[in-house]
Amino acid sequence: MIIPRPREVAVLGGFAAHTHDAVRLSRDPRLGPEDYRLSVSDGAIELASGGPAGEFYGRQTLSQFGEAVPYGTIGDGPRFGWRGVMLDVARHFMPKEFVLRLVDLIAELKLNVLQLHLTDDQGWRLEIKRHPRLTEVSGDHYTHDDIREIVSYAAERFVRIVPEIGLPGHVQAALAAYPHLGNDPGRRLQVWDSWGISEHTLNLEESTIAFFRDVLDEVVDLFPDEYVHVGGDECLPGEWERTPRAQERVRELGLPGAHAARAWITARMAEYLADRGRKLVYWYEKADGPPGATTMTWLDEESGPLATLEGRDVVLAPHLRTYFDYPLVLEEGPFAPDRVLSLSQAYHFDPPPVPERARGRILGVQAQLWTEYMPTPSDVERQAFPRLCAFAEVAWGSAGDYPDFLRRLRPHLARLEARGVRIGPLIP
Repeated sequence: MIIPRPREVAVLGGFAAHTHDAVRLSRDPRLGPEDYRLSVSDGAIELASGGPAGEFYGRQTLSQFGEAVPYGTIGDGPRFGWRGVMLDVARHFMPKEFVLRLVDLIAELKLNVLQLHLTDDQGWRLEIKRHPRLTEVSGDHYTHDDIREIVSYAAERFVRIVPEIGLPGHVQAALAAYPHLGNDPGRRLQVWDSWGISEHTLNLEESTIAFFRDVLDEVVDLFPDEYVHVGGDECLPGEWERTPRAQERVRELGLPGAHAARAWITARMAEYLADRGRKLVYWYEKADGPPGATTMTWLDEESGPLATLEGRDVVLAPHLRTYFDYPLVLEEGPFAPDRVLSLSQAYHFDPPPVPERARGRILGVQAQLWTEYMPTPSDVERQAFPRLCAFAEVAWGSAGDYPDFLRRLRPHLARLEARGVRIGPLIP
């Protein structure tokens, strides 16, 4: 009962015993780095792979079969190279032990990216040694040693850790620590204790750019992945419009208006990351991102292909298909009645085709676990499962037969529950 379902299966009669010693390993250069091929015959299990990740995924498939593997062949590999999950640890901090547990859970589903949403208005969760007040005002956070452990643990399971440091909006926690970063340096803000979109943004001074270069220096040293996410979304321009110094800076920089300040700041971050050999990722809202930056399109399903036509690489994250903080069924709650994501809707997310001239621009897909209303790890698990199982088949590229998925899902969830994973209601 395999999740995600392999893409090509030819099952014959009979079973072979699955023991570690019974598996013969080989490399096949014709396979992609995450591809594998299982061949099972009387007394023999052969696992060919294109690389270490492919071997890992083949072993994951074998482990889900249990002690008896059916005779036949499985030819398998992912549709997308980016098969991600975002965990928001800023709104409600999630202990390191839970992050490691989540790495295990997504690796079993052959998902390979965990994006950590480390900063927001409600908290700054990453130790920055050059600017220690960032975490002093927010409380719970990850130390450098914590991050190194998470990154190492994930790499052993072929999961990449992508950090997210949000700016120039969603920064009230940073402003609470260092007021000089804001548009009213004399104002003393608190780490925000509400939800929604804070009006407070970074100012447009070169000293603020230098501050976040310091931050990114430590981020790059801690996270080896080639991508760094800088947020960039839901940035209200009101403070830039009404603050005399911000208006002066808009004129000095030759910007067409305060609305362009967001793009100016993210472009400066993109340039700096490029100098450090990294690529910037941001949440896409309109076509004003830095040239060459990778976009996460979250507003709708149509903006992904449109962004590829701007020459951008894209990770698809449309909220009505991938936001697992939304309820499974129509019910009272913070998102009712217009934001519901059923198990069926998650499974039937069919990434749209890319125009021919932009082929290869869709890097993959990502599910989001925003935690405004999920204060504990148990809450996160209940919202993630079973929908994350459906998303895994979308990401792997093997979704299609929903009744068969439901048949395979029930024993898979039973295995998870036996290990103590909190499962939400199974409502098809």
